[in-house]
Amino acid sequence: MYHFGRKLQITNSQDQMATKANKLSKFWQELKRRKVIRVITIYAAVAFVILQLVEILAPSLRLPEWTMNFILVLLIVGFIITVIVSWIYDIHPEGGIVKTELAHKVKEEGNLKSSKSWKVASYISFVVIIGLIILNIIPRSNNKKILEKSIAVRPFWNESTEQENESFVNGMTEEIRINLSKIADLRVVSRGSVEKYRDTQYSTIDIAEELNVIYVLEGTAQRVENQVRIHVQLILAENDDHIWETSYTEEIKEVKQVFDIQSQIAQSVARQINAVITKDEIRMIETIPTYNLEAYDMYLKGRYFWNQRTEKGIKEAIEYFLDAVDKDTSYALAYAGLADSYNMVALYGYISSIDAIQNYFQKGKDAAIKALKIDNTLSEAYTSLASFKLYHEWNWIGALKNFEQAIQLNPEYGTARQWYANCLTVFEQHDEAIAEAKRARELDPFTPIINQNVGRRLYFARNYTESIEESLKALSIIPDYFPTLRTLGLSYMQLGMFSEAISELEKAVEYSRDNHYTKAILGYVYGAAGNQTKSQMILNDLMESLEKEYVPSLFFSFIYIGLSDNENAIIWLEKAYEERSPMLIYLNTNPIYDPLRSEPSFIELEEKMGFE
Repeated sequence: MYHFGRKLQITNSQDQMATKANKLSKFWQELKRRKVIRVITIYAAVAFVILQLVEILAPSLRLPEWTMNFILVLLIVGFIITVIVSWIYDIHPEGGIVKTELAHKVKEEGNLKSSKSWKVASYISFVVIIGLIILNIIPRSNNKKILEKSIAVRPFWNESTEQENESFVNGMTEEIRINLSKIADLRVVSRGSVEKYRDTQYSTIDIAEELNVIYVLEGTAQRVENQVRIHVQLILAENDDHIWETSYTEEIKEVKQVFDIQSQIAQSVARQINAVITKDEIRMIETIPTYNLEAYDMYLKGRYFWNQRTEKGIKEAIEYFLDAVDKDTSYALAYAGLADSYNMVALYGYISSIDAIQNYFQKGKDAAIKALKIDNTLSEAYTSLASFKLYHEWNWIGALKNFEQAIQLNPEYGTARQWYANCLTVFEQHDEAIAEAKRARELDPFTPIINQNVGRRLYFARNYTESIEESLKALSIIPDYFPTLRTLGLSYMQLGMFSEAISELEKAVEYSRDNHYTKAILGYVYGAAGNQTKSQMILNDLMESLEKEYVPSLFFSFIYIGLSDNENAIIWLEKAYEERSPMLIYLNTNPIYDPLRSEPSFIELEEKMGFE
């Protein structure tokens, strides 16, 4: 009985499975009889074609970003309706649209009949889908380089012999470049990277190859009193093909005319290279930052001197930016320029007292906040505010957030990524810091401070061999930049290559014209290499300088570490803490401080700075 019952169960199970399979087969045959399968095939082909057309035409028609999602939803809803309708109704050659007969009412021979036109339509649909897939994949993979939307804006030629015109021409170049950089679909090379091509005979092909771009925009500009003349041309660098050009000759009665010209040029260039411009990007490009022509002139002069990055240039820039905000108190960009300048004066020691440094940092913070109250989309202002929080306030989380805001607003802003890399080093996120430093260098390869920062981040990550390689690479581009030599010397020292370290640092001191920081690093390495006499000489020299001018206390700590005098090193570090020395941000990561890390006073100092 047991075996019989078991056998009966198996037989019943098999019968049930056969019944289910039979039902599925009948359902499938019914779908085919009602021509639902054919309708689905053709609908899929038509939907695919529609989606492809929308993707191709959306950029040129400036359709909103949600267009594709909206079309997709419509097609899904349409699909459901189409399936239902095709199940219920059919198209007869004689009677038009009729209701489909139920299966048991249809004769067997009728079920077997099939329309050749439906088969042809199905085959065509299938071929269309395959063809579009092939056309989408092959060209995009083969023409990747040609389709890249990358551009360098070469410094415009000054057609006027008057030096006064220089700031206007530079400002016109920079504002067009900034407008282009607001377009996320474009990769725009930074001002610092194209500056080397000013007043040179470099060919367009050479410039594009060095900067790794497809297009180059160049032009001429002149301003005589209120008469402005501008000519620009867009060049496809691969074959030096001038694909677009335009000219403007206008009498400037209001500053809005200047901004309109800059906006028109940027948008025209973007359209010529098929870059997608969103409505938000158009709004940012067309924003008028000031309606005061004099304030605009002062701002241009301020940026002209700020870009020189010298002590004299920065201090002159401050005066022009102050004049600009005096003439227009709602000029956000001028406040951002002030913030940049105040921070740079404080960071690079262009003033000679602790109080003055702290005062300039505070001025920089105030200017950045004013700029953001007027316009909260300024990447430059967020970068300045983040720098204040990082280097002076030691507000690590606040700095990190502001840097991220700056980069989100302008991913192509190399300076923001450079400082962000420094901030990530404080968090000991070394891989991320190195990646950001490299990204900044890609955006701005010929600005010295950005160019050398990859080697510096590698030094803090204790990857000394790669730091040396990157520093040597940076020196091949800018040979006499002493901060790069300083990093190179420190990396050699950490590998025990003292003679190489001293050789590079002695050159750094020479190129820096006896910069106190560089001399202190040389004194540290002399001491670590066992040459206490020369180390002591530099220490004495800095002590004498301290009687005449401000020398940051941090510098003395370096030399005492090299001399293995940990007690004095910590005394001077504590003084640096009271001074709020900007370079103390690397207390937890700089290999120089490794001999002090087990000292209770040093651990306490780290805790006071909030590194835990």
